[in-house]
Amino acid sequence: MRRIAIGIIYLLVCGVTTATAAARVTFVSPLSGSQAIGPLALEITTDAPNVDRVEFLVDGTLAGVARKAPWRIAHDFGTAVDAHTIAAVVWSNGYKTSERAEVRTAAIVAADSLTVDLVEVSLRVRASKPLRISDLRIRENGVEQTLRDLRANRGPATFVFVIDRSLSMGDGKLAAALRAVDAATNMLRSDDEVSVIVFNHNVAKPRTIARGQSVARLFGDLTPSGGTSMRDAIASIPRGQRTYAFVITDGGDRNSQLDEETALRRISNTRTVIDSLILGSSPSRFLDRAAKNTGGSVVDTSRDSLAAALKNLIADINSRYTAVYQSHGTQKGWRSIAITPRRGITIVNARKGYFAE
Repeated sequence: MRRIAIGIIYLLVCGVTTATAAARVTFVSPLSGSQAIGPLALEITTDAPNVDRVEFLVDGTLAGVARKAPWRIAHDFGTAVDAHTIAAVVWSNGYKTSERAEVRTAAIVAADSLTVDLVEVSLRVRASKPLRISDLRIRENGVEQTLRDLRANRGPATFVFVIDRSLSMGDGKLAAALRAVDAATNMLRSDDEVSVIVFNHNVAKPRTIARGQSVARLFGDLTPSGGTSMRDAIASIPRGQRTYAFVITDGGDRNSQLDEETALRRISNTRTVIDSLILGSSPSRFLDRAAKNTGGSVVDTSRDSLAAALKNLIADINSRYTAVYQSHGTQKGWRSIAITPRRGITIVNARKGYFAE
């Protein structure tokens, strides 16, 4: 009897000591309480070891399977904004173990309308944990807005590199800019689109860069020459889908036909972010205003540190959030945007507004 009791105690102790904690499964997209409409990425992160596959279900129906990290699939929710239950089942350890997580998206309510402007706000934050919709308040022209979505992944985008090739970009500056763009494009997603605009007193048309093409080789025959039409070059950035533009210049503008206000109006739409890298310390009020209006930044750098500075900006974009709301404003012209975070969250940078046509 004594041996049996000891054996039972031994089994109980072993059972306790070999138990393992459940793996964590966290949704990256969509977030709970957001609205799901049209094509949208379903993505999770997990600390489960030896993952075999991740199954995504929408309202109880299998929507797709991810077999390798990042654990993500695409799903089209159509044009109706209904509430959905989205689940992810993580199978691991030779399909012997499974963990499940769910989020619930929100439906559009009767007082809402899909005819209002859809506004995307790029922002960078510092926070100890992933943001939720309830962590932010957004006001447009002082009026409270309803946040529809908050995306931790930026999704596919267009990247435009606007490169100064004027006479002042000599002494290796132009060559350094081309090499820096080559290094930066290696950090982009496979479904991103890339183009380059070069300018002096004339502005060249955007040139599409295919995956694997070298910007330094394509523009290797360029020599610094002529004046500077910086405002005209930035205003020529194509509008439409989400665009991140990087202006590489040593500052100054002596030849643009567009004045500052007209150029700002053209770039201050809701889907373009302007970042500028200035080789030297030449101040530019226009670049400062362009960055402030679009949620970008201005970085003073040098020929030798340019590549590292551009890489930092790309890394920053790859980890930033996009907040989406539907504006109920009717006023044309400039609409200001103010974002207030909860305590413990710091907004590093965010769009300050946009022009409504």
